[in-house]
Amino acid sequence: MLSAVALARPAAAKDVSMAGIAGTLGMLAEASGCGALLDVASVPRPAGATVGDWFTCFPGFAMITAAEPGAPPLPAGPAAGAECGELVSGRGVRLRWPDGEQTPVIDGVVTGLGTS
Repeated sequence: MLSAVALARPAAAKDVSMAGIAGTLGMLAEASGCGALLDVASVPRPAGATVGDWFTCFPGFAMITAAEPGAPPLPAGPAAGAECGELVSGRGVRLRWPDGEQTPVIDGVVTGLGTS
C-alpha cells in the first residue's frame, strides 16, 4: 500500500492511526487547514464490521489520501480503495449518511498542531 501512495502522488496522505478513520481524517484535514466530509456508505469495510466499530478502530494498516476530484483511483493492489468524501472549508469532520443527513463527529481540531 505504501508504494501505491507513492505512485499515485496524492495531494495529502495520512496513515490511519489509533484515532481510527474519523480521527485520522480529522488530523489530515487539520494539517491541510480545512474540514472534511466523509460519505459513510462509500467507506469500504469488512463484512460483519459495524460502521461505528470500523470508523473508530485501528485497522492494522490503512491510508487516507486526498486527491483532486476525478483523479485515477489509488492502485491499492489487494487492498480496497474508494472515493469517500471531500475536504471542505472550516474545521472538523462531518459524516454524511446515505439519506443526506450530516452528523458532526469532530467539531474543531484534533491535535492542535495546526497546518503543515
